[in-house]
Parts: sequence; structure tokens; C-alpha cells
Amino acid sequence: MKKALDEIPDYKMPKIRIKKPAKINYNSKKRKLEHANYNESTATRKAYGEALYNLAKSDSNIIAVDAEVSNSTYSETVKKISNNQFIESFIAEQNMVGMGLGLSKKGFNVFASSFAAFLTRAHDQIRMSGLSNSNITFVGSHSGVSIGEDGASQMGLDDISMFRGILGSFVFYPSDAFMTEKLTYLCSKLKGIKYIRTTRANTSLIYNKDEKFAIGDFKVLKESKKDKCVFVGSGITVYEALKAYEKLNKKGINVAVVDLYSIKPFNHEKFVKFVKNHGKKIIVSEDHFREGGIGEMLFSKISGKDIKFKHLCVKELPHSGKPEELLKKYGIDSDSYVRSFKGKW
Repeated sequence: MKKALDEIPDYKMPKIRIKKPAKINYNSKKRKLEHANYNESTATRKAYGEALYNLAKSDSNIIAVDAEVSNSTYSETVKKISNNQFIESFIAEQNMVGMGLGLSKKGFNVFASSFAAFLTRAHDQIRMSGLSNSNITFVGSHSGVSIGEDGASQMGLDDISMFRGILGSFVFYPSDAFMTEKLTYLCSKLKGIKYIRTTRANTSLIYNKDEKFAIGDFKVLKESKKDKCVFVGSGITVYEALKAYEKLNKKGINVAVVDLYSIKPFNHEKFVKFVKNHGKKIIVSEDHFREGGIGEMLFSKISGKDIKFKHLCVKELPHSGKPEELLKKYGIDSDSYVRSFKGKW
């Protein structure tokens, strides 16, 4: 040590003056927020793009960042407004989230999008964004096996669990275009980490432009006083639940259908009360792995409440195929609802 210290000269540290960053004057321009008027089947990812366009047009403080898939997430719509409101982060989700965090802390309202599967690459950055009290809305498109032919590497099947694990996060899974628009607008007002899961395929319209969606709530699409069970769907599986309802209804069997769009937070008390009045049985189907998904979220709160429960989800490594083939193969389609309902409880 003495030898080393003798060899090191008594060097004086230079004085360094760091120039403070200039104060940014945003001069945020705000206009009236417009609404889309859908009249045909539309993919929720496309509806997100339309909603983001309207948001960015109405408020110059809205910034979109994307990981070079903006033509698929439809965040590219913002490019039509201003180059200053869209940032291309290329194939680097970690950097995209880091930029989003920085922009958020400087006061911008950030929307960050990529394929749901690719957002898992940036889990650490997302986690740190949550710890940093940032204000970012994440949007994951191409979720689940319902994307079809692209295969397992492109299928977001563990994204819900990732975002549910972020402290204080909000997780939404819209089923149709109108719901997607309303939830996107809602996220622009919420503070914290928000996640919107979108679907690749076109989905028919369930709601209208005047429908309201509250945080933590769910929508009852079908119900009667003679319901034997509650079929729960989210996003793409809502349509499978409705198909299953029709199949059973033709045979004189009544079931309720619930669109569970607010995965976190969720009003468990209201849901349990509804189920107890509609058969005391639940079948939930989700286009996601079992671990950390919607089924586990529900079961954690209904356990011990005299409610029977069945969980349909993706339980194995999925292959490539047509969306309807994959929904059927992995047991989350309408026939799976029916078989599960008729099976042993």
C-alpha cells in the first residue's frame, strides 16, 4: 500500500462547474378532446391509436414513445400531429421506458407502447418507474394466443402478471373500441403506472360512445334470475363467453356474462355479491398463463366464500395457428366454457 501511495502523486481535484439545465417552458396547448364514432368491428389496438391521436391533438403535453412497432400498436397516428410528440426508441424497450420515465419526471404525460410480449424485456425499468412515482401509460398489443400465426415469441402471455406486480399500478383489458377509447382517456388523467392490454384482431362493438367505465368495476352483459353460473371474460374471451351464453341459452340454460375490464384494482365485494345472486359458480377464461393472471386475482378473494370456481387459461407452450384454432386448442374458447360448465364441479 505504501509503495502504491508513493507512486500516486498528490493530485488535487480540479474544480468543476456544472451548468444547470435550462428551465423548460412547455406552453402546453390544449384543445377540446374529440371522440371517435365506431360503427363496425375494430381492433382495440387500432382504437387505442385513434384515442391517442385525439389525446395528443387536444394536449401538446402528451408524448408517445414506441419500440419500432408503431404501425402495429397504432401509436404512429401521433406522427400526423407533430414530430415533437412522438419518439421512436427502436428495438430497445429498456431505453424506451427509461426515456418515458425521464419525460414523465419533466412533466410530460407519457404513453409507451410495444407488443405485450416485448414489454417484459423492460421489467426492471418498469419496476423502477413505479418506484420513481412516474406517470406513464404502457400499452401492450398482440396479447395472447389470439394473435394467431406469429407464434409464441410474439404472444404476450405473462404481461398481466408483470404489471399487476408493480406497486400501485392500474391494469385494464378492454374488449371493444369504445371501451378502449374511454380507458385510454381515463389513463391520461390517472397518476402512476397504468397498463392497457390490446387485442390484435378486430372485435365487434359491445358498447356505445356514451358508456361509462369506472375504475375497479366490471360490466354485466347477460343476466337473469335463473342463472346457474357466471361466465367471466376479459378482452378477447368476452366474445367467447357471449358465444357460450348463446349455446346454452338455446338449450334453456341461463348463465350470466361479465366483462372484467379492470383487473387492478377490482371491486371484489361487488363481484362476490353478484356471483352469490347468480348461481354461486364462476368460470373465468383468459388469454394468459395461469400464474399472476385474472383467475388468480379473482380466486384470491373468493376463496372461502361458498363459491365454486373454474379457471380456463393457457397451460402450455402455444404453437402457431389461426386465432380460432388456438383459442380452441388451448381451452379458452366458447366450447371450453360449455364443457367446463357441464363438467364435474
